[in-house]
Amino acid sequence: MKISKSFVRSTSAFSVVIASLILMLLAVASGTVVYGYVMGWLGGATQTSSSQRGQLQFDSLYANITHVSLYVRNIGSKDLTLDRIYVDGEQKTVIGTMGTLAPNAASGKLAVANTMTKGKFYEVKVTCTDGTTISQSVEAK
Repeated sequence: MKISKSFVRSTSAFSVVIASLILMLLAVASGTVVYGYVMGWLGGATQTSSSQRGQLQFDSLYANITHVSLYVRNIGSKDLTLDRIYVDGEQKTVIGTMGTLAPNAASGKLAVANTMTKGKFYEVKVTCTDGTTISQSVEAK
């Protein structure tokens, strides 16, 4: 049994093509892994850690056609100074005391005057001086 030269050449050419495809596949896979690692590292490096910001929660939130009433609680581990209250993106003047909240301390009743339509939902947002925010929608009664 004799092997022809054309058969030998075709198998060596075939294995060169396969080897090239495997090398390209390895290059793409390693590039994907490096990209994923770098993007995860950059994302973690640019985020603000939770220890640098506080945490707020609404204990109570009520709205009628003339005003919004709310109680806010600091559920974080550091003091927070309440700064501003917004209703649908518009800053409002606060009726009540906007002071510093110790951890696990609730604020006194805060209220803002705002003309609203009964049955419509409004977004209420409270911000602190360190950038901590909380927002929630409330229906005007």
